[in-house]
Amino acid sequence: MRIHADLRETPSRARKTLFTRTFLGSLRRKALQKRVWYSALDKVERGIITLSIRLIDSVQSEVLGIEIVKITKKLKDALRSPFILYLETFSLKEAKKIADQAVGFGNTKAREWVYDFGFTRYLTLLNHNKPTGWGP
Repeated sequence: MRIHADLRETPSRARKTLFTRTFLGSLRRKALQKRVWYSALDKVERGIITLSIRLIDSVQSEVLGIEIVKITKKLKDALRSPFILYLETFSLKEAKKIADQAVGFGNTKAREWVYDFGFTRYLTLLNHNKPTGWGP
């Protein structure tokens, strides 16, 4: 008695995966173009991605998937622009400091300044473009 191929397929095999050969290939290509492939990843991590691209169509293993998530996060962080990194590190703290000072002076709406992306971007531009030696 033969079981039809469609009936034999289990739900675990039918699930879709996020990490396909094309996704990993495009991530690798982008990292190579931005010159972060070798600086952000060590030899083992580069090997995992390269072998995954060459050998499998989509990642089915949970263990491999978890490792690829970690590697992908490293690459995504390395691919961020220096302006965005500076905005996340410096300007959010600076915006909170300025908003707290304004609240101290009586401006109650200043609490919203921390969540205003335009304001934090403005602070980043001001500090990023100031001449050397001006201010802290």
